[in-house]
Amino acid sequence: MDAALVLVVLLVALLVGGGLYLRARLAYLAAPAPSAEELARAEALTSDLTALREEMRRLNDRVVTDSGMLSARLEGIDTRMTHTQSVSTDLAQNIFQTLGDVKAATTTVADQAREFTALQDLLRAPKARGGIGEAMLEELLRQVLPPQAYSTQHRFTSGTIVDAVVKAGGRLVCIDSKFPLSNYRRMCEADNDSEKLDAERAFAGDIDKHIRDISSRYIVPDENTFDFAVMYVPAEGVYAEVLRLSHRRRPLFESAMEARVIPMSPLTMYGYLQTILFGLKCLRIEESAEAILDFCGRLGQDIERFATEYETLGKHLGNARTKYEEGARRLDRFRDRLERVVDLAEEGQEDPRPSLEVVGE
Repeated sequence: MDAALVLVVLLVALLVGGGLYLRARLAYLAAPAPSAEELARAEALTSDLTALREEMRRLNDRVVTDSGMLSARLEGIDTRMTHTQSVSTDLAQNIFQTLGDVKAATTTVADQAREFTALQDLLRAPKARGGIGEAMLEELLRQVLPPQAYSTQHRFTSGTIVDAVVKAGGRLVCIDSKFPLSNYRRMCEADNDSEKLDAERAFAGDIDKHIRDISSRYIVPDENTFDFAVMYVPAEGVYAEVLRLSHRRRPLFESAMEARVIPMSPLTMYGYLQTILFGLKCLRIEESAEAILDFCGRLGQDIERFATEYETLGKHLGNARTKYEEGARRLDRFRDRLERVVDLAEEGQEDPRPSLEVVGE
């Protein structure tokens, strides 16, 4: 912009100078013959115009140089602006891509939230809750016990069906997986202490009734059940509330023990099943103990027979050694006699009969 201003100033100066020159030239032509003084002034004016032209030429060269430098700077600025625009475009694309990923993740979270809400709505139905509890219990049994050690949906002769039974020593441990959770949800969603207290009382009453139902329905000694049953609580938090709450000023756990109903959470159920698995192994060992003892008896008899035969073999070996040593001594005596016969034969070859007599000895 500075170079353009200088160029404009030079053009104005050229116009002004040219106008002054033309004006002076016309005046010179119209005027009479100049005097010496006027000629001197004209020469001075000519000299000034020459100097002005030289100055304008220098200014023009400077303007050209500055214009070139300005163009180079403008090109550099344009290059930097192009690079900056490219970088800004890439950055904007990355930002838009990130926003797209965030939008997709938000959509996924929203879908999962809707699915969780649908699952929560599903669990509100008592029958569905029972199905979830049965599935969790069956999976736990499948992971710990062998297939022949348990069964699900066991039916008694009365028509009552228990969710699962564990078979131990020819008897059955009944396990109920259905659990009342409606008032527990009310207790968790209560807005104030009064509503929470009412929900706790209702929840404790539900548990007490559930304990009595299990005791009356699933403890059937006539059908080889143990004299206790298991109440499976599907969550550790709910199990903690069962241990904490009381019904009619009596702890629910004491009521359960009196009714011979054992509350168990998933963790305690896992430990109990591991204990049953160890007991089943002990029962299998006990069942095979008689066969093991019989085998040990037969093995002892075989060892005794082997000892007798080994002793007889030792005697035979002793006799053989005695015979061997006796034969060695006879062989030595025979060698000695043979050597004596040879010696006598060499001493008297005319009559070897004495040697034969010696041999007879």
